[in-house]
Amino acid sequence: MASKTLAALAVVLVAFLPASSAAQGTSGTQFLGVGVGARAAGMGGAYASVADDGTALHWNPAGLTRVEGPVLTLSHVSWFSDASYQYASYAQPLGVDGFVGVALEQGSVSWDNTGEGSFEAGDFAGVVGYGRQLRPNLGVGGDIKFVSSSLGNDGASSYALDLGAVYRLSDRARIGAAARNLGPGLAYLDETDPMPATMVLGGSYQVGGVLLSADLEKVNDLAVTTRVGAEYSPVPALALRGGWVAGEETALSSVTGGIGVNWKERWALDYAYRGSDLGGTHQFALSAGFGGAGAETGMAIASAPGADSRAAVTRAPRGNLDVISDLAREVIAEAVGKMRIPEGAPVHTRQIESSDANWLIKSLLLEELTSRGHVVRSGQMSAAAAAATEGGPAVYEVAYRIVNCQTTLPRSWREWVVGSRKFERRTEVDMRFEFSDESKSIIWAGGVQREKREIISGADMRELASPGHPFAAPEADPGGWDKIFEPVIVAGIVGGLIYLFYTSRSTD
Repeated sequence: MASKTLAALAVVLVAFLPASSAAQGTSGTQFLGVGVGARAAGMGGAYASVADDGTALHWNPAGLTRVEGPVLTLSHVSWFSDASYQYASYAQPLGVDGFVGVALEQGSVSWDNTGEGSFEAGDFAGVVGYGRQLRPNLGVGGDIKFVSSSLGNDGASSYALDLGAVYRLSDRARIGAAARNLGPGLAYLDETDPMPATMVLGGSYQVGGVLLSADLEKVNDLAVTTRVGAEYSPVPALALRGGWVAGEETALSSVTGGIGVNWKERWALDYAYRGSDLGGTHQFALSAGFGGAGAETGMAIASAPGADSRAAVTRAPRGNLDVISDLAREVIAEAVGKMRIPEGAPVHTRQIESSDANWLIKSLLLEELTSRGHVVRSGQMSAAAAAATEGGPAVYEVAYRIVNCQTTLPRSWREWVVGSRKFERRTEVDMRFEFSDESKSIIWAGGVQREKREIISGADMRELASPGHPFAAPEADPGGWDKIFEPVIVAGIVGGLIYLFYTSRSTD
């Protein structure tokens, strides 16, 4: 399934960028290519899979889905030739309905190369973005920006779109893809400057206290740029960063570095420096968090055979493994009660067939028997062991077979076309038991089953799974609109990689 759910962009990436690349060196609003956020700048701008705050509106709007609570970010850049650039953003989760962010960007520069007075230019962009978790490992997002630019007494305005996706391969690895600044361009009098349409593909990997990232970036009027970055946190309150930007244009090639300090896990102050053939740039950023996103809501439907299926609301859905354990305890307790094992008698336990959940059932069975005062041994009771009990207490055997012990997601849906996704989580434990004495005579045999069905919010799914235990980490089948998105996602990534590969070869 991972190969089908990498990230999102498809037709837009392939359709917009090759067309815009025909206008080499004519893009307007170049301020949209200035990297925002000192953390990202210190890592060389290799941020497509790393963005997790309001700056995601610039790098990859899907990064909004990684925002853990309301966060405000302010950034200032001292750019080349006395140019300056300011950026302010705010992002927050909307519970099960997704994530939202807004940002303001402004750049200005003035110069005098004629001796007749200064010439001024300025740019502005207002951005509104939205992100959503389509699946536990897949987040997508998009934003729309209003862009205006002035050159002396002339001005122009337009709009642009950004689209992006982030896919979590594991707890340590992520990949991201984004298409930025897709729009009709700016018209100055009778001249039109195209937007700096950009496509970026990147990935990141966490190794202990070190975060490594790398991006491939293609702007319509530039060759493919490679960005590599690293972040090291020797202590939780301090981050050291470095990066490298390599482009065919010598002005792009540079080494970056930066440092970040945070306190109380709410405030962060970051600085970044980037050197290049055009000079050095300095960037400062201040971020402030305002608390968590709050508890999500899950809805329980049924808990035991014959239970009422009417929904009852529970505040915090339990993890898949926890629910399986609860049901397994009920199954084992009922079965052992029916066996009527003599008080204090030694008991052998034996599994009839192998199962991924054997370790869990074995430990819970041991817990139940020892709590009733029995001495428990595992494995089949041998004839020698039975003979050794002559003159002592009788030894009994409990053999068990796991018919079913797992969590599944049989269906999913949206309350509205673009509403939050809901999943039905079904947890079932079904076991068969044989209780026999030392002569192998079966005293009791039977089966016990428990089932629990719940409605779970899609926002909770990532936290509830147990990736190390397949029976407690179900894979959800996409439904509805998700079935349309996934082919588009795959086509976008594959098409983007092919496009970058051939573009890079053609510029060698």
